Amino acid sequence: MRIRMFAAAGILAGAALTATTVVPAQAAPARTVPVQASATGAAAGWVMSIGGPIRSCAAASCGVVYQTSYGQDVYWDSRKYNSAGNRWYHVTSPAYGWIYCGNISAPC
Repeated sequence: MRIRMFAAAGILAGAALTATTVVPAQAAPARTVPVQASATGAAAGWVMSIGGPIRSCAAASCGVVYQTSYGQDVYWDSRKYNSAGNRWYHVTSPAYGWIYCGNISAPC
């Protein structure tokens, strides 16, 4: 009889422990790279593309290196104005090149 009571108590204790088990947190996504200051003083980091090309230089006449799609994450590390006065962001992910400010969620 005592064995049954201990067995029943063990099953109840095991069920209680199972119900209160804490699941470990998942690792942070890869896009949470620490934000660094760019050469121009603005905070570099991840932004969302609204769709547009990454080009080989900071001008619309430059060749397309990669075509981004809406919602894609883009990492930039510096920005500059070209000779026409348009702001371009230097990106390193998903491809290495320049993207026009109107094609990402960063300020223009």
